[in-house]
Amino acid sequence: MNRQENLNMNEYRRIFGSSKMQKLWQEFIAEANQYLHNIEDEDAEKQQICFHNLRAYALVFDMVEFTRICTEMEESIIEFGAISHMEAENVRNILQKSILDVEQKLAG
Repeated sequence: MNRQENLNMNEYRRIFGSSKMQKLWQEFIAEANQYLHNIEDEDAEKQQICFHNLRAYALVFDMVEFTRICTEMEESIIEFGAISHMEAENVRNILQKSILDVEQKLAG
């Protein structure tokens, strides 16, 4: 990631401090995993709200790929309705990859 993409997380880290950012990060991970657990079983409205919220939170941690997929899922739900199990699994996989990427940045 380039300097511009890291600006959000670095700015939040400067404001809150590393310890608070770690706490916010752990809360985000727990919430994201809870939101996405069986998301495919929720109705379209709940799915849309979930992806909208996750996208907003992911921006704080510069989760570019995860933010992109949340935007795509939200738009798809608006246009076509609820997502499938396969789409939900893809989102969960991207979340896990994005978590590893952010944890490397937070450690540095």
